[in-house]
Amino acid sequence: MAQAAGSGAVSRRPRTLAVSALAVLALVLATVGAAVWLTGGLVLLAVAVVGVAVVVAAACGWWALTTRRRWKRRLNLILGVVAVVVAVLAVALFSGAFAGYLALLVVLTVAYAEVARRALTTAAVDVPGSSSPPARPWLLVNPHSGAGKASRLGLVEAAGRYGVDVHLLAPGDDVRTVAEAAVAAGADAVGVAGGDGSLGEVAAVAVRARLPFFCIPTGTRNHFAADLGLDRARPLAALDALDGRERHIDVGTVGGRTFLNNVSLGAYAELVRESGYREDKLGTARALLPGILRGERPALEVGFRLPDGAACADAVVLFVGNNPYLPSALQPGARPRLDMGVLQVSVLRARTGTQIAAVLSQVATGRAGDPTTWVQWTAPAFLVTSAHSEIHAAIDGESTVLAAPLEFRTHPGALRVLVPTQQRHRLAASLAPLRLRTARNLWAVARGARPR
Repeated sequence: MAQAAGSGAVSRRPRTLAVSALAVLALVLATVGAAVWLTGGLVLLAVAVVGVAVVVAAACGWWALTTRRRWKRRLNLILGVVAVVVAVLAVALFSGAFAGYLALLVVLTVAYAEVARRALTTAAVDVPGSSSPPARPWLLVNPHSGAGKASRLGLVEAAGRYGVDVHLLAPGDDVRTVAEAAVAAGADAVGVAGGDGSLGEVAAVAVRARLPFFCIPTGTRNHFAADLGLDRARPLAALDALDGRERHIDVGTVGGRTFLNNVSLGAYAELVRESGYREDKLGTARALLPGILRGERPALEVGFRLPDGAACADAVVLFVGNNPYLPSALQPGARPRLDMGVLQVSVLRARTGTQIAAVLSQVATGRAGDPTTWVQWTAPAFLVTSAHSEIHAAIDGESTVLAAPLEFRTHPGALRVLVPTQQRHRLAASLAPLRLRTARNLWAVARGARPR
């Protein structure tokens, strides 16, 4: 769990970064104040016009996607284009200086967000203990992930230069059995090159054997790798983890299975369950998503308790994440931390397209909404019951069937993960500091305390 502010001193570097971030924030506020004063408040009117136009364009796009009627779809597309034109005209007609002001404000805001993220990340993460590179690392390579990305990049040859024993996943191989055999043969670190669905079984072996785990992002999406800070555009760079540092992160379990990202019941589980999903993800999604977004999916036949103790039996989608996902309109699938020791439970109860639109707005902005349509909370464990003996689910994006009841549980710091010394960060994590709470945490770090 994250330490409370004031529960331990931080080093000079995060304190310097926090002071720098607060200084940039002061520049942002000064820029806004100066623009309002110099224009007599007209700049606020222009910003309001642009903001309303953007919201209208987004709403029209939503209704164009979810409506069944062709004339409504065309009308919303026309209105959306008109709204975009209004926004452009508002910027152009106000003056060129206004456009320059907006550009300056964006630059300062992004600079503040990045410095703030660096300050809080540096202050919150424990200093990793020293560890020697593994002597006999072992890597399971899924040659089919990412349309054969491992082969195209020459991963096997690159791994060989690091002294890695590579096993190519073959038809009929049981991932857990193969990984256990490698550990029995003397491997002192185990890794996976593939998509998110390939990771859990090998990670479970690493947890049980108390060995380091590493990940090479050669899948399609690689959400776990992104949250870990790996560069998904340069998968081979992840091999530097073998000479990097060690982190301890949480894992989740349900029904004897280990998950690193999340488990989903409902719409997404139905999507990945479709026979043509792997070959044509976009086409399958295009066929199913409109009905889902119009609220036409039936409720899940499961039951569980909400945070207030009330029973819930009308969930349309149930999503259990290994650590909280960031509320962000840019990248809602990002987790800023993987070591908070909690599960994030998200329950969609909305039944109409209008309600779902409102929920998406709430999730994107991090606002509290109507608990009759959307509920989200964190807990170390979570129980799901059902009148059926089996429940269809998606674990880290892979379709599976689990025996009811489902007992979700987090295991804090259970997985030792090797990561490169130099890491990248997701855009959503960079923009996460644009909240009032961040400024309070920066003030705490600047005074030498840890953030909340």
